[in-house]
Amino acid sequence: MKSPSEQDTEFAREQLATGCETMERMLRGLLDSKGRIAEEVHAIRKLGKSLRGGFALFRLQKSAAKEIQAIGRLLSEPRDAVSRLNTWQKLEWEGNASAAILGLLEQQTHSAARRPPEATVQWCVARVTAAAKELLELPTTDLAEQVTLGLNKLSKQLAKRCRNLDHRGEEDFHNARKAIKAYLGAISYLPEGSIPPGPKMVELAELLGDENDLATLSAWIEGHGFTEHFEPDLWVKVTERRLKLQKKAIRDAAQVVAGS
Repeated sequence: MKSPSEQDTEFAREQLATGCETMERMLRGLLDSKGRIAEEVHAIRKLGKSLRGGFALFRLQKSAAKEIQAIGRLLSEPRDAVSRLNTWQKLEWEGNASAAILGLLEQQTHSAARRPPEATVQWCVARVTAAAKELLELPTTDLAEQVTLGLNKLSKQLAKRCRNLDHRGEEDFHNARKAIKAYLGAISYLPEGSIPPGPKMVELAELLGDENDLATLSAWIEGHGFTEHFEPDLWVKVTERRLKLQKKAIRDAAQVVAGS
């Protein structure tokens, strides 16, 4: 793997700082009465995942990245509600409980589309400010070496978690997705084309995202009483869909590992 130069490192730091400024503007935009809250929150959380990868590149995953993670968790409900509804609609299942499930999902989506209080937004802005401050205060001495170490750690973590998909554990798929998102986020702050993503990496991230959406929906369905006892056909379809995604993810992960 090519090691980032000092110029690449400074470029990445500037881009990451700019990303923090963008997130701050987007957070303040949540207080605007115009726009659609679910879409705005989705964009903020998507940027947040990228920023966390960028901070991991600078080996700040246990400090600055945690600040950004807190924002994602706080704003998770609006996006999760929309994601559950979209995943349910893609499932295209019709049964005794389909109307009851759809109605409840739609109700929760509408309820979640409320703008957060101003004090909550300000708390989130403070998290971004703290993360950016830590980044900009990093000493320039040996910074390129630190970034190289950070990139190597992200790459090794990605390969390890992709190999773990053979275990087929519930958390293995979730962890592999996080590792890929972190790596892709990290390299996105380096000069374009300097370290391109490996083969199948972007596709695998999307595939694991679909699997995670089904896992989240499954937990919601069961948690709301629509268990296998009452709706066995539904659970057959959900299980079959997840297994199909998991098998393809395992195949694609092997290609990612081989190309890393």
